Amino acid sequence: MTSDDIPVVESYRGIGVHDDQSRRRIDTVVKPEIDRVHAMRAPGELFAYAGDVANSPESRLFAAAKCEASWELAAAERRVRPDIDLERVRAQVAGLGVMRWRDPWRFASLLDVRGAPGEPDTAAKREHPLPLKRGVASPVDDA
Repeated sequence: MTSDDIPVVESYRGIGVHDDQSRRRIDTVVKPEIDRVHAMRAPGELFAYAGDVANSPESRLFAAAKCEASWELAAAERRVRPDIDLERVRAQVAGLGVMRWRDPWRFASLLDVRGAPGEPDTAAKREHPLPLKRGVASPVDDA
């Protein structure tokens, strides 16, 4: 863990659960989503899941890790690689585990793609925004 990693309050199925969220959210959202990803096998399904900002950061990171593992396993066994773009998988989850890119208003990264103008933002909003730290960009700073 580096000093810029988001602190982990517990581990569930070997996946770190991020701090600054309620016990209720952890039990009713994060853990069931980790269970859902645990059951997934299809790389394409995992790829889509990792890119969906409506899903918790922890489960998205898990889905991306499973995508990478399936690709690496196929390569090691000299099988056809899954039809997924590893660079795009990495881009979809960039910043999700990093303090400086943590969205203070939503359970997402400031790097997450927000969809087209006028489309609703599907990322879960935080009950209480995180305190803003110096050097943290705001999505409204772009205006």
